[in-house]
This record gives sequence, structure tokens and C-alpha cells, in this order.
Amino acid sequence: MPHVSTPRTVGWSTRPFAMVLLLAFAAACGSKDDGGGTSSIDLGTGPGEFPKVQGYFTRNESVAALSCTPTDPPSGGDIATASYQLSEPTGFTQSGSKVSIVLLNYPNNTPDTGTVDMSGKVTLGFQFSRKETALRQGRQFYVDVSGSFVLNRAPDGNSLSGTGSYTNALREGSATAPVSFTCTRSSTISMTRTGG
Repeated sequence: MPHVSTPRTVGWSTRPFAMVLLLAFAAACGSKDDGGGTSSIDLGTGPGEFPKVQGYFTRNESVAALSCTPTDPPSGGDIATASYQLSEPTGFTQSGSKVSIVLLNYPNNTPDTGTVDMSGKVTLGFQFSRKETALRQGRQFYVDVSGSFVLNRAPDGNSLSGTGSYTNALREGSATAPVSFTCTRSSTISMTRTGG
């Protein structure tokens, strides 16, 4: 692996350099406030200022029960099948039209990523694959999980609301086996700003 010099290895202080970069970044990008507390961010990725969604929110989600085809998979496994309620702290990061959401209780999880448009509509999604830890009636399954969300920003920026959809494609015995069962569910989401 090639050696990469860092400010520490070449013997200069990072604090003054970081401050200069921060000030240059703030001057170049800018952030406006119309006096009413409604800020927007424009980092050059669109035709104007994108609505601000960055900050901290409590996400409340009502998740429906799974519906599977061609039939329900064998019992067991890691996926909750019944409906449930979810409430958790989240954080949005934003760079122009690009946004991501981090689950603050699970900082090692990969963030959901997406975009915000000029109307304040946020579209996010994720996808990953994993081997189920729990067997299903003695059988090993692998699952491809994906989710997508459409949220609408309130005009004051203090809340978002919308819907989500999830798909779980189960493969028996191998991550590359044909899909044996496809299970889907929907959700309704409301998010309330708690900071930022």
C-alpha cells in the first residue's frame, strides 16, 4: 500500500489549515436566511437554492405487515412479519440537492441516500444483501433488502411526511440462488425537527 503523507506526518498543524478551509468553503458556498428562519443551501448542484432538510429529526414510522408471493416463506428467519411502530432519532446531511439520512442509534449502518428537489420533495433509498442469522425451519436463506421513501417537506422546514416501501427477496441456500419468496410492505412516515 503506498504511503500517503498527512499534515501530521509532515509536521504542520491542522487547526489553522482547517479554519482557512472552513472559511473559504463558507464564503464560496454561502447560506441565506430570509430573516424568518427559513434557510436554503445551494452548493452549485442545481438551478437555484434547494430547500433545507439538513438537521436532526425524530422519525415515526408505522410499518405494515409483510405480504409475500408466491406464498409465505417458512417460519423463522430475521425479518419481522407483523406490523410495527418505529420511533428513532435521525440526522439529515445535505449538499445542494444530494441528501442522506443517518440512523443515530446505528451509526455504523450505511446511510440512506437520495435527493431533494426544488419543491422540497425528498426521495431516498437503500439496498443491501445479507445471510439470515436465524434458520427457517432448518433451512438457510439469504435476503436482498431494498427500501425507498418519498417525503414532503413542510413549508417551514420543521417536518417531513410521506410513505415508504420495502422489498425482501429471499434466496434459499445461496446468495446467488433464484429468488424463492418476495415479501413487500409499506409504511407511513412523519418526521419532526429536533435540531439543526
